[in-house]
Amino acid sequence: MKFKNFKKASQSGFTLVELIIVIVIVGILAAVAIPKLSDTSKSAHRGVATATLGALKSAWSSAYAFNQGKTLPTAAQVAAQMDDPRCNVSAADATIINCSNITIDGTTDAEFKVTLTGGLISSPNAIVLNN
Repeated sequence: MKFKNFKKASQSGFTLVELIIVIVIVGILAAVAIPKLSDTSKSAHRGVATATLGALKSAWSSAYAFNQGKTLPTAAQVAAQMDDPRCNVSAADATIINCSNITIDGTTDAEFKVTLTGGLISSPNAIVLNN
């Protein structure tokens, strides 16, 4: 047998140290990224609630126009003008409007407080986000 043309097979791959370093780096990145994603989700829910508040204020204008400007709208009339999301008056004294599937943080339902004057909503600014 001739051994002079025999070459040692070269090994390729990553060492254990390299793999551990990569795992540590990925762990650090995950520890930093997960809280950021959680904050983004909360901000998105808050943004939807704020947009719904704007829609309720526009619904006040629609209800006022529906009354032909003769009388101010009630909370029930404003809630009835909302199509998506569906809204309804939830408090017995008609001071809270709830809208379906609108949350503050993904779990707590958003409530919109209505300040009434003689049972009527005097302006769109009388509707605020309660949470």
